[in-house]
Amino acid sequence: MKIRNLITSFIMLVFVSTLWAQGFQETGKLEWVVKDREFSRSFMEAYIDTLMEIDDMAELEVQETDELRVIVGIDVEGHASLESIYAKGRSGVLNKLVNAVLDSMDVEMVERIQSRKYNWDYLAAVDVGGGRGDVVNVFEERSNKQVRDAFWWTHRRVDISVFPRMFIRVNPNFAFATEFGRQDLGFPAAASRTLNMGLATEVLKFYVTLPASYLNLMKNSNSPLEGTFGGVLKFDSPNFGGSLSFQDMNFLGNTDTTSFLNPSNVVYNPSSGQFYYSFTSRIGTTADQPGFVPLGSLRIQIGFSYMQFAYGQVFNTDSTITDGTGSFNLFDKSDPLESMFGLFRAEYASDMNNRFFNRIKMAAQLNIGLNGFGGFDFTTSYTITEWLGVNLNMTYFWSPMTFNYLDRIDNTITRTHEWEPGFYIVPSVAVYF
Repeated sequence: MKIRNLITSFIMLVFVSTLWAQGFQETGKLEWVVKDREFSRSFMEAYIDTLMEIDDMAELEVQETDELRVIVGIDVEGHASLESIYAKGRSGVLNKLVNAVLDSMDVEMVERIQSRKYNWDYLAAVDVGGGRGDVVNVFEERSNKQVRDAFWWTHRRVDISVFPRMFIRVNPNFAFATEFGRQDLGFPAAASRTLNMGLATEVLKFYVTLPASYLNLMKNSNSPLEGTFGGVLKFDSPNFGGSLSFQDMNFLGNTDTTSFLNPSNVVYNPSSGQFYYSFTSRIGTTADQPGFVPLGSLRIQIGFSYMQFAYGQVFNTDSTITDGTGSFNLFDKSDPLESMFGLFRAEYASDMNNRFFNRIKMAAQLNIGLNGFGGFDFTTSYTITEWLGVNLNMTYFWSPMTFNYLDRIDNTITRTHEWEPGFYIVPSVAVYF
């Protein structure tokens, strides 16, 4: 089957899966702690007064000085409803406020605590199926989950960024996933002719890689990292993460490769490994204060990558013409030192607004090799409504990688190929369900 037929079949599968996935109901929860002590005290005073009006003999398990924790449920359309409120006393015991009392309180008071128009911070991050967290993020250090989920997969049931990535969360625990390029290695979208398809969970991603190209607005950048059949395993946790991958050009056999790679100069990644340490902090200012970015979470990843690069050509051994028909012939590989890269990545997501989506997301990644080869990747996303957003990705590689090999006709001649990936600009539109 030709690669274009494979992609067409996949798009049809995604369309059917999207319709099917909308039949599931989300059990999302957004949880936060009220940091406005004045408002918290006034709310507890109103709650206790209402409780006494209902039953003046009721035993008080809460106090006016208790810390309030709010839990709001989110349905499949992103609509929110108050699920419960807990009061935490000095002893650390959580007492759930009685729903019957909350229903009898002043409506404006209950609506205000749900609106978050006061000083607050996340108790646990948003997740369409996650349970309640056990860490109160009231200091500058924050839980990584909200900003991490915004880039790891999605907070929504369906996330289609036409087409750098696509996620369909068929249940709270896993999703069907598709991503163009090798984002983790610094070769996103058009910078790598690779299509990743597989499953994503809360902690792991399992991908099969296929050769496929993506649109690049910079027409002079015609040397992306080639892709072929292989596999990818990624993992991510609050503090550590990484990936392992392999690809093999020999899987292509004698396939006509002209439709998805440059047969005369093939550079691809036979194997890679990555490991990083990460931490998350609070950044930005509230809407009523001046600042560079809105209040949100910033996640920093620092680590290293091992990326081996191989250079060769596709031709028939009985011919000297690299017309794309024939098998792949390896000429040179990067040595271990050339394959080592330092990794620095920063991810930012603004806090979810009252309609429960991140208005702004940004990510920047820097990969620096020991031999000077490296690249910088920047992605920004702006969500317009609950169902529509726009994205822009820019990737730049500032130094070529050099391969040395013997001429295939006269092996006494040493030739050199300088691989210059170049500059890539990829805009896209995101649709959410």
